[in-house]
Amino acid sequence: MGDEEAVINYFFSNRDKSIYVLKHLPPAIQSYFYMGVSRFPNIRERMVKMLKDKGIFEAVAKAVKEEGNLEKALKPLTEFSGEKNAQIFFEYGHKSAGEGSSIFFVSEENPIYATELQQDFYYPMTTMEYSTRYAKKFSIDRVYWDPVLMKSEYAEEAKKVIAKNLELYENGFEMLMQRLRGKKAGGDLPEKVSVLDSLRFLIPIATYTAVILGGNTRASIENFSKLLSYEDSFTQYYTKACLKEANKTMPEYFKDIKADPRVVKREKRLRALGKSLFGNKFSKVKEKVGLFYEPAMEATAISQILYPYCNLSFEDLFDKANAMNAGEKKEVFDAALGGRKNRTNPIRGIETRPLVFEVESAWAMWKDFKRNRMNLRFQQAMRGEAGYEIPELIKGSEIEKEYSEAMENTSSLIEKVFQKHGNLSRTVAAQGSNKRYLMCMGGRQLTVLTELRTCGEGDKGYRKIASKMIELAQEKNPAMFGHINDNFKKN
Repeated sequence: MGDEEAVINYFFSNRDKSIYVLKHLPPAIQSYFYMGVSRFPNIRERMVKMLKDKGIFEAVAKAVKEEGNLEKALKPLTEFSGEKNAQIFFEYGHKSAGEGSSIFFVSEENPIYATELQQDFYYPMTTMEYSTRYAKKFSIDRVYWDPVLMKSEYAEEAKKVIAKNLELYENGFEMLMQRLRGKKAGGDLPEKVSVLDSLRFLIPIATYTAVILGGNTRASIENFSKLLSYEDSFTQYYTKACLKEANKTMPEYFKDIKADPRVVKREKRLRALGKSLFGNKFSKVKEKVGLFYEPAMEATAISQILYPYCNLSFEDLFDKANAMNAGEKKEVFDAALGGRKNRTNPIRGIETRPLVFEVESAWAMWKDFKRNRMNLRFQQAMRGEAGYEIPELIKGSEIEKEYSEAMENTSSLIEKVFQKHGNLSRTVAAQGSNKRYLMCMGGRQLTVLTELRTCGEGDKGYRKIASKMIELAQEKNPAMFGHINDNFKKN
C-alpha cells in the first residue's frame, strides 16, 4: 500500500466513496476541518496536501504504517490548525470555529452538589456522573468540606450532622436488605439497588462523585466563562483546573479565558433585587408537582428571572409579577438584560414555554431531572423549611425514627446556614433534602422527558413525578397529550 493510501485509510473511513467518516484527528485539526477545510472540495486530498505543505507527510505516513509517534509527527499541523482556529474564533468573532472540536473533562473528586452548576447549560454539553445506586462507596473521608463553611460558625455542627447521616447510610444497609427480603415481593429493580436507592437520601450532596463533562470548544469556553463568575469555592477551583488541563491540549483556545463580567454583574443585580423584593420569605407549594398551563408570557418571564433569587412558590411569584407596575417590570428586565451587547449570553429567563412544571422533591430526584437539557430549568436555593422525603422502604422500618431525626437535624442546619450564608446551604444538604425547581417545556419535550423518566429501570421517586406530569398535562389537553405513554402506570 502506498503512503497516500495508508494516510487516507488512517484518517478517513474510506478513500474512494463520497460519504466517509473522519478518524483519529486531534481536536484542533478536527475543528479546522469543520470550520476551514469543509469550505473546499476534495477533503481527503486536501489533508494529504496540507501534510505535504507542512513538510511532514513522510513522517506522518511512517508513523501511520509503523505505529510510531503520530502526535509528534502531526505537531506542526496541529499547531497551525489551532492558530487558525483561534484567529477566526477570537479575532474575527466567528464562533462556529469551535463547534467542530470536542473536549472532555473528568473530575474524580467532584462534590455531588456541584453538578447542578456544571450541568446548568444553555449550550449543547453533556455530563455523566458516578451512580449512587450500584455500590456502597460514600463515607466521611469522601466529603468535600467547603472552606467558607469550615470558617463559619456552623463548621462543627456540619461535621456532626454529615457524620451521622453517613453512619446511618452504612449501618442501615443490612437492616433494609433483610426487610426487603422479608416482604418476598418482586420489584422492578434488584434488591441491592432498591436498598441503595432508599439509603442514598442520607448521602450529603457534598460527598465526592466522579463527573465527565464534554462538549465542543465553543460551548466549553462559554460555559467556563460563566462558571468563573460563580463564587462557589469548588466551582472556582474546578474551572481553573479544567482550563489548566485544557491548555495542555488546545492552548490557542483556553489560555485567556476569564469570568464574564456581564454575568457577574447580572447575578449580583438580580440577587440584590430578589432580596429587596422578597427577603428570605419562604412560601409553600400547594402540590409537590404542579402544572401552569400556557401562563401569560410577560409574567412568566419575570417569574422565571426572579425564581432562582427567592423562595416563593411559582404561583405566588407569578401573582406578584402580574401585580407589578410598568416601572417595576422594567427594573426586572433591566437587571436581567442590561449590558447585553451582542448575540452571546442569551438570557434563559425570557424564553417562555407553554408548560411550566413546578416540582418540590428530594434533591436526588432533581439530580436526575436536571440532566434533561431539552427543557428550561430554574432552581431555588436549598432551604431547610422545604423539609425532606422519607423513602417507602424506610417508612415503617426499624431505622425510620433514626432516619427522621438525622434528616430533621439536616433540615435545621440547612436553614441556619441559608439565613446567614445564602447558597452555602447546599454544602450541608442531603440527597433526601427537598429542592424546588421549575421545568419549562413544550409538547415534544414533555413526551421525551416523561416517557424516558417513567421507564421501569428508573428510580421510583422520579418515575412518580414524571407520571404526575403526564397526568396533569393530559387533564389540561387530552387531545394534544393523550399519546404520551406512562410507563410507570403500565408497570
